[in-house]
Amino acid sequence: MSEPLIAIPPGGWTTDDLDELPVSNHRYELTDGALSVSPSPSNLHQALGARLFAALEDVTPEPFALAMAVDIRFGRQLTRIPDLMVIRSDEPARHWFSPAEVVVAIEIESPGNHVEDRTTKPALYAQFGIPHYWRIEPAPPRVTTYQPGPGGAYVATGSGQQLIVTEPFPVDLDLTALLPRWAR
Repeated sequence: MSEPLIAIPPGGWTTDDLDELPVSNHRYELTDGALSVSPSPSNLHQALGARLFAALEDVTPEPFALAMAVDIRFGRQLTRIPDLMVIRSDEPARHWFSPAEVVVAIEIESPGNHVEDRTTKPALYAQFGIPHYWRIEPAPPRVTTYQPGPGGAYVATGSGQQLIVTEPFPVDLDLTALLPRWAR
């Protein structure tokens, strides 16, 4: 059964409109008031994200916290939903965060989202001052880490099957070990 079409609000979509939408299995993101709707990620994507969350939870020190699949609100008509985030917030239970609260944005690539995950999102995250971006390819698992370079655009700081960083806190994780048994 298909979902009913939703009318475009005058002036485009805003974060207030997103807050009024019914809960669904879709991800809603805004770009200059245009609504993008993405289906739920694959089982491999979800399993890797859940296991990465659990592994990072074990090594994430205070005052940092983790968030999974919630909004970054860059403005009233601009949002993105990273798969995971390391945040620093006085209210970590919220369903959205400002870019100033995001320390690391983490994307697990999905088929059909390569341009978004490799170009659009990192440019946006860097433009709004998010200090770290980690992009993960799930099969075979590979992570590329980024930090802002000269001029503010992200530059790669590491790549491989091991997630090894010292900032914003030390992490050393074997991504292959985070895959479910059936995907190894």
